Amino acid sequence: MDCSRASCGLILIIGLLLIDLTWGQGTRQSDKLLSQRLRQLDAQFRTFQERTLNHLQNIAENVNVSQSIDTRFQILTRRYEGLSRELKAFKAATDADLSLLRAWTKKLQKKTKRLDLRITGLERSLRDNNRASQRQVQEQRDALSNLTDDLQEHMTHIDSIKAHQEEVRDGIRGLQGLFREQQAQMTRLEERMRERAVVAQPGPLSTRSVAAPREPPISNQTPQGSTLTAERNTKPQAKAPKQGKMRNHSPPAPRPTQRSRKAGDRRRLRNRVQGSRHTDLLEEPRLLPTEPGEKEDTEGEELPIQNILQLPLRHKIPHHTPRPRATICNVNSMLLFPSASTENYATFFKGFTTSIYELTICTWVRVESRYMGTLFSYATADNDNMLVLYGRNTSSAGSVDFVIGDPAYRELPVQTILDNQWHHLCVIWSSIEGRFWHYIDRRLISTGSRFQNGYEIPPGGTLVLGQEQDSMGGNFDQAEAFVGRLAGFTMWPRVLSPGEISWISTGKGLPRGVLLSLDDVDKLRGSVQRVTCECLEHCP
Repeated sequence: MDCSRASCGLILIIGLLLIDLTWGQGTRQSDKLLSQRLRQLDAQFRTFQERTLNHLQNIAENVNVSQSIDTRFQILTRRYEGLSRELKAFKAATDADLSLLRAWTKKLQKKTKRLDLRITGLERSLRDNNRASQRQVQEQRDALSNLTDDLQEHMTHIDSIKAHQEEVRDGIRGLQGLFREQQAQMTRLEERMRERAVVAQPGPLSTRSVAAPREPPISNQTPQGSTLTAERNTKPQAKAPKQGKMRNHSPPAPRPTQRSRKAGDRRRLRNRVQGSRHTDLLEEPRLLPTEPGEKEDTEGEELPIQNILQLPLRHKIPHHTPRPRATICNVNSMLLFPSASTENYATFFKGFTTSIYELTICTWVRVESRYMGTLFSYATADNDNMLVLYGRNTSSAGSVDFVIGDPAYRELPVQTILDNQWHHLCVIWSSIEGRFWHYIDRRLISTGSRFQNGYEIPPGGTLVLGQEQDSMGGNFDQAEAFVGRLAGFTMWPRVLSPGEISWISTGKGLPRGVLLSLDDVDKLRGSVQRVTCECLEHCP
């Protein structure tokens, strides 16, 4: 703008000088033309001035635009460089994320394959268990049916035995009556024989025979332990001649000896009683012998039976002691830790094959000491207290420490367990939520948050029951040993719901997805004993 004013002034001065020169030299006639020319020049100058000003303004505007363009170009360059750096960093981060995603994808594929294999194995084991349970149920039904049939057969047999008993009693009463009749017949026969003997002899002899001492009845000569003599003298009675027709006065035939009478009595009694008794159930009934001084007449008296009717052993129903009614039948087995010793512990033949982010551990416990002791401990090469439910005889008797990744732990109250009775204990942890839950007898005792959020329990360690590990698989302390009983110890790699906890504690079954149980125990060390008991009420 300054340059344009100086050029204008210069042009005006030159114009005035020219006017002065022309004014002195020109004439009056040319003054008019000069003034016209000056006006034209003035108009042209103004037009030129305006054009010059416009041109200068355009130049100035172009200069400002170029400067702003350079500034903007520099700014854009810097922005481009920043964007390039950011793009490079984003590309590097993206590559890292992609590589991590690839690694996780491979891990997930492996886990998926393992899960598929595990699910396949679980399905196979479930089918096998179903088949085994069906077989057991069928066997139990068959056994129950057989037992029912045997019971019915025994009841029928008992009824038949009772009927045979009545028949035998009736037969014995008939035999008693027959025995009394035979005694009466024998008495009459003896009297008739004596009368015939008196009649057969002459007067003096008959007098002596009448006065002779009377022989004792034959029934009194029966030795102790002999059988019935109901038909002993039936043949002599049948052959006895009538009184008045006797012509031969020869003496009567000699009586049979005592031994022959005994053998004949037994033989006749067996033949008579054999048709009305059961040879497998009854023994031969016998009569008590007649004691000296007792009366022969047993009319109106019951003859006792020495041998009581007995049921053969093959027909006896076995007597079973009734077992207590069982309601909790999902424990399968029990481990007994009899004393506090570094030698008493149990190990598993398998451990964690993958990392653990959630965990549920449930077990039935019966503590026989004044403190809890260490139920279980999981140790790895990096941390010997990776997962521990820890107790010690010098610690607080009413609590244990739930450790995940030492030194992080939470204190759990267990005072209600220390009464030498069975109690159900569950401990749950979630890395995703960073929380834990503690149940006793399906009641929530304690819970908490901000506990190892995002933590990972690695695989490859050793799990021990009953001891706390100071190194993998060893360095035990007697003061930390568990003393008591463990039943139904089970571990799941997930968080169980309160309903599932109640389901377990009431004995209704086990939820799916079991990671470890007492069936996976490999070795029992020291004095630890395993007891197979399907129901908790049957565990000693």
